[in-house]
Amino acid sequence: MALDMSYKGKEIGTYTFQVDRSKIRELAAAVGDPNPVFTDTEAARKEGYRDCPAPLTFATVMTFGGYPQIWDRMTAMGIDIKRLLHAREEYEYLKTIHPGDILTGTIVVEALRGGAMEMATFKTTYTREGEPVLIASMTIIVPPAAKGGNP
Repeated sequence: MALDMSYKGKEIGTYTFQVDRSKIRELAAAVGDPNPVFTDTEAARKEGYRDCPAPLTFATVMTFGGYPQIWDRMTAMGIDIKRLLHAREEYEYLKTIHPGDILTGTIVVEALRGGAMEMATFKTTYTREGEPVLIASMTIIVPPAAKGGNP
């Protein structure tokens, strides 16, 4: 199935995600970050935060944990999700994200490129009470299928 270029510029999903303290701790542990600001409220306050901040790559947790339908949306666009490779991730934090925040994420297909090496960039804007707090951009690559039809 070919990549459907008509998705370029279109919104493919909006969802709500409540930031959970345990998810902040889990991500910090998963990436091996021992900084106590992610696990100890008092340590976070001593560093000037009102509570434990979300680690910088937390947007990935929000995208795939909060909007698992993204896989179905990619498939509908013609992306072979069994072959995709992660190419790039970029975050622009406008405000700090803390436990208890209720964020709305809106995903837009920012760029598409067809051909032998397909690429797609998804831009998610997260808002808290209508105010943007984070803009996350994810680029994936879908390499050509191996000869003989195997992935």
